[in-house]
Order: sequence, then C-alpha cells, then structure tokens
Amino acid sequence: MIVMDAATTAMQQQHRGDGDYLGHDELPRRHRPPAWQQQQQPRRWRADRSGALEWTAAVVFTVLAIVVLVGALAVLVVVLVLQPRAPYLAIRSARLDGLVYDQQGTLDAELSLGVVAENGNARSDATISHLELRLSFHGMVIAILRADPFGVPRKGSLPLGYVARSSGIPLDGAGMTAMETALANGVVPFAIAGKASTRWKVGGLIPVNYWTRLRCDLRFFWPNGTAVDLSCSSKPKSKSND
Repeated sequence: MIVMDAATTAMQQQHRGDGDYLGHDELPRRHRPPAWQQQQQPRRWRADRSGALEWTAAVVFTVLAIVVLVGALAVLVVVLVLQPRAPYLAIRSARLDGLVYDQQGTLDAELSLGVVAENGNARSDATISHLELRLSFHGMVIAILRADPFGVPRKGSLPLGYVARSSGIPLDGAGMTAMETALANGVVPFAIAGKASTRWKVGGLIPVNYWTRLRCDLRFFWPNGTAVDLSCSSKPKSKSND
C-alpha cells in the first residue's frame, strides 16, 4: 500500500507538471503573464479612452474658438469698410405752449416736441422699439413719452409728434427757487432724456442691435415759448457713411 501510494503520487505530480490534468481555464504557471501586467491592462485601456475624449474635446473647442474669431473679424472688417450709420433720434422742433406756476409751487406745463427717427443706412431698413423719453424740470419728471415699435426706411426718416402735458406737479423747495429764477430771467429750462432700441443690418447682411440714447437740455423764452439754440440728437459723434 505504501509503494502504491508513492507511485501514484509520483505519476500525478508528473502529469500535473506536463499540464495534462489542468482545467480548461487554468494555464500552466510558466505560461501565465506576470501579475503586474494583469492589473495594468484595464487601467491602460481607461487611460487611453480618457485621453481620446480629452483630445476630441480640445479639437471641438479649438474649432469653435476659430469660428467665433473669424466671425468677429468679419464683422470688424465689414464695419471698417462699410462704416455703417447707426439709426438715431433727434428733436427738430420744440415749443413751450403753456406754463402756469402758482405761489404754492404747483406747475402746469404744455410742450410740443417734434421728434424724428433717422436711418442713414443705404442698404437696410431699421426697426426702432422700446422708445421712452422723460421730460423733467429741475430733476422732477413731469411727462413720459413713449411709442410702439415702428420701422424707418433706408436713407429715410420718420417724424413723431408729441404734446407733453403735465398738471398739478408740486415742486420742492429747490424746484420752486429754480422756477422763480427762470421766470425772472425770461428763460425756462427743461431736460429730456431717454433711449430706444434700434435694429438694422450692416451692409444689408449682418444684423445689429443697438441702444441709442438721448439726453438734452431744452430752454424756452417765456412768455413767447420759442426754443433757445435747439440742438438735441442721439447721433454718435463720429460721422460715417454706409
């Protein structure tokens, strides 16, 4: 029995050494890859995949940046070459039709204002919206002038007539002093300020949105009500042609 067990054990060890009795999923030790290679392979695959995604994202962002830069340069070139005119507002006429001021510091006033929307572009119509003008005396708003959206043809203008009426406006101490001084000097000052959103196309191709802002002092002889040195416009100072 002892001899048979030893022989059997020797045969089993010999066959196991030759790999005859190994399972299908088990490889001989000399054919197995090192343990460090088995652990590093999944990590290397994940690293390669992450690197590819980062490279793709970098390429996409680079292309987008180039497109934005080219678009900005194109707009700049068009503006410099065509030198478009931005639509603007102007007050062409103004008159103080009525003024009542009592000893309690209450003001009643009526003004006629001829506002004009100008579009100097030769290649594009303009649209003006959100127009709002505030008429004030010594910092106190006495009337607000508004208009619905409207269009202005290319190289054209559109007149807007306003009659601003205010009644029972109580002036503070400083306002009362300013009004009394103005009546004594025969010249009554008012101020008008506001803005409007303009939209047109540069060269007839590139749409542009622009806020045009107006702020002017209006002075009137009193009691005849005529305007003194009227000059009021939201036109940019730089002159250009389209």
